[in-house]
Amino acid sequence: MRKITASVLVLILVLGVLSACGKKSGGKETESVTVPSGAEPTESAEVTEIRDYVKSLAEGASYDGRSFTYYGGQDVNFPSKEEETGDIRSDALFYRQREITELFGLDWTNELAEGSDEVKDSLITEVMAGGDSYDLVHGFVRSVGRPTLNAGVLHEMQNLDHIDLEAKWWNQSLWDSYALDGKLYFLIGPINVYNYLDTHVILFNKNVTRMFSIDDDDIYNSVKEGKWTIDRMFEIAKAIPENSSGTGVYRYDAPQGLPFFFSAGYKITRFDEDGLPYVPDKLPIEYSNLADKIVPVFTDNSQSAFAYSKKNENFEKKYGCDEEDLFDDDRALFIFPDSSAVEYMRSFDVSFGIVPTPKLSENQKNYYCSTSSWSVGAVYVPKTVKNAEMTGRITEAMAALSQIHVKEAYYDKLLKSQGIFDLESADMLDIIFANKVYDMADLYSDGDINNLGPFVQVMVDSLTYDNENFASNYNAYSRVAKINIKLLLKTLSLG
Repeated sequence: MRKITASVLVLILVLGVLSACGKKSGGKETESVTVPSGAEPTESAEVTEIRDYVKSLAEGASYDGRSFTYYGGQDVNFPSKEEETGDIRSDALFYRQREITELFGLDWTNELAEGSDEVKDSLITEVMAGGDSYDLVHGFVRSVGRPTLNAGVLHEMQNLDHIDLEAKWWNQSLWDSYALDGKLYFLIGPINVYNYLDTHVILFNKNVTRMFSIDDDDIYNSVKEGKWTIDRMFEIAKAIPENSSGTGVYRYDAPQGLPFFFSAGYKITRFDEDGLPYVPDKLPIEYSNLADKIVPVFTDNSQSAFAYSKKNENFEKKYGCDEEDLFDDDRALFIFPDSSAVEYMRSFDVSFGIVPTPKLSENQKNYYCSTSSWSVGAVYVPKTVKNAEMTGRITEAMAALSQIHVKEAYYDKLLKSQGIFDLESADMLDIIFANKVYDMADLYSDGDINNLGPFVQVMVDSLTYDNENFASNYNAYSRVAKINIKLLLKTLSLG
């Protein structure tokens, strides 16, 4: 572990861009949206309201140089220097930190670990020893939240003074997804940059739509009118002939079934009348019905270039390039990444549009956009924190100011302005991020923290390619999940 100030942190976006195969020379025509230069904009009423709120948190709470340590394992959540650098992300985090230290009189330290394992181990060791070296910790839910929750070392967030859990800077779907008997042990929102990197989306190749006379507006309008369904996506994709030879254009590039499960309004985890989690003992019929609907399409070699298979075939070996390159080379209509791709795919030579994962039917009230199990980020407070009152104020101030600095920098500028090719995609991003959903399976799935865990993995596999054994696999692993849930509730003295 390295104890360092923000002045020596290096901000590196964890998702790199892979070298493209089969690149075409010359640039393609795009409809890029740019941020106009000019005078500094006038502060909006919303920004003024947030700043006034943060000032009210600081009234009578000057901490006279008291230390505050922000700890985590992803440098994307820290400023690279204690000064402006010209980097949009780093400057946003620096502005947030500077505003808080000036208002509250804090001696702020950023402590960067080598990764999630070190954060998890250090946090558990520190609390078990009764220490309070960390005031606020960030990390992935699967690799930090799950093991520390199971170790019983996290503070109940709803008991922290000054935190307004109904505020727009805290994701409200947390209560439906991660609350245990009305208790929350971590919080998610713009306070963590991964809030904008973790959500499943669908990109469509605009060169391919032009090639096959597919109207982009028809796709966008389907979303806006609430008619963007699985069947509608399949219908649009049929404009592309079946690619039996493998040398033409695929309808689907590396499809993943699990996001469609959530977008249909289903969840792995259910809650009983006491607010305690469980999974059904037997496979509910809607799970298998959905698998029977999508798996035949996603495993059809004439329709899909798929990353998953029973033979564990390597995608690059099978198709001659990786998933992004296949899409970039105009050999696929739809690709199914998470929202981090909205930024890094701009480095590829392809014009694309963005839409949410589709509904099951038009009767469904909302779109439901699931998050990637790999990258859901949250903030945590150690159970042994000695100045919980200060931590509550600072955490709330960070979250509120993130609505100004982080949201504006990452979401409004990097994603919505610099990451897209048309204004319609900006509207799509608003729909996607307004309808994020999570599932508690991240917290009880057994298996090493570096993989998905057998229960979630069987859901991923079965909803993508292996629906033949779905029922039996589900029933076997649901029993293991049930045991893990009981152990988790026992650790937290719940149930």
